[in-house]
Amino acid sequence: MLYFASAPNALKERDGIVDYFVVKQHAIATYLQLVVGCDRVLYDAEWWGTREPPIDLIGTKGNELAIVVDIAEKFSGYPKGMRLPTLKRKLVQRFVAAHERLRSWGFQKIQGEVWFLGTAMESLELVLPSVAQILWRERQMPIALVSSAEAQQRLAQAAEAVRQAGRDIGNPFAQSILLASGVLEAPPRLATTLPTQFPLELPDPYAIPTFVEAFLNSGYLVDWLGFDLDGFYELWDLARQQRSSAWGDLFALLDNIGNPADDWSFLPTPKPFPSAIWAGAPKFAAEQITDILRWVINNAARAVQAWRERWRQPLVLEIGFLLPYPSRNPHFPPEVIEAEIARYGGDRDLARLHFQLPRPDKHFYRGYLRLVLQGLYDASPPAPRLSVAEVPLRSPFLPRGTMASLSVLYPPEFAGYFWLTFHAIAQTIRPKVHRLKSPQNPSQRLEP
Repeated sequence: MLYFASAPNALKERDGIVDYFVVKQHAIATYLQLVVGCDRVLYDAEWWGTREPPIDLIGTKGNELAIVVDIAEKFSGYPKGMRLPTLKRKLVQRFVAAHERLRSWGFQKIQGEVWFLGTAMESLELVLPSVAQILWRERQMPIALVSSAEAQQRLAQAAEAVRQAGRDIGNPFAQSILLASGVLEAPPRLATTLPTQFPLELPDPYAIPTFVEAFLNSGYLVDWLGFDLDGFYELWDLARQQRSSAWGDLFALLDNIGNPADDWSFLPTPKPFPSAIWAGAPKFAAEQITDILRWVINNAARAVQAWRERWRQPLVLEIGFLLPYPSRNPHFPPEVIEAEIARYGGDRDLARLHFQLPRPDKHFYRGYLRLVLQGLYDASPPAPRLSVAEVPLRSPFLPRGTMASLSVLYPPEFAGYFWLTFHAIAQTIRPKVHRLKSPQNPSQRLEP
């Protein structure tokens, strides 16, 4: 897993015109993506505990190769009178810090490149060869010095690769090449295909409550606000009208949800529809949602039949959750989130705009866990408007011809942010799911 820190600052503007340095960044990023074959390119990676300028670009291929790229002219910001030994030490420390961090994240091969695009400080050219020798001797990290002539050849290769691909990679440099090549209409985006399945398989529907509880309590979601449960009102209404001990258990569970400080004793019996009691939709703790789901799964046939008789459609429950604002995410730094959004076809500039807004639109961070219970011959519910990925179930069947399905829904604009989170959640909760017994008893939980 990649972890960087601090907000991206590549989108620098001067008098309303994008800085030419940024154009060079995009050009090198195009080379890394289309010629080298990097599947992820990060801009302006900064490091904890250092006061150095950010690393301009990091290209990665899987978890094997990481290429650390600096543009030489950036170092002109160092004091002109800096002594050569001081400059040498700072550069060595800079690349060593990058190497150690990338190595700790699992990259086996780490290499550096310094591109000379334009005039660089003379002292930099003097010390870089010795810096490269030290890094190779102590860290086996090669540092390539890309001269201006070689850089021009590489950028020509990148431009040709753009023309051959004929697709937009969300990069202004590549877009300009396409426009100059006569592509006047917006070309299709070259993006990673969205996965269709959550990266964790469940044994059967009885594992769903435990999975949902672990998912919501994983630490990667905004949990202090509570979670939404679309379908709560319908369940509450069914539970208060049905006359059986099982439905009575559900009614007792649902009827106690709300603000415990409020006194509803003055309300008539049966109580009115809950929307008349709560001014807004109630928020649920993960444990409350788990208890509700456990009842629904253990009484699936009963619940599906009552739901079908009342609303003539399959039983659908949606659990709403929120991702943290990207600028406040404690697990993933903005550079990684931005790179993932762009990799899955999102707008990099929109992502950067959200980093700058104190309170961006929550629509882009709201996802849902969607549980569907239906009979063998029931019509499927309407397809959701959001992007969908199924949570695989080895067996979807429940007693009396009832089937279950679970999926995650998320907005396509920030799909990369969601999949970055989904993969992290899957790795975190995988041990809990693997400890689940093969359920002969529907009420069983985890092995001790």
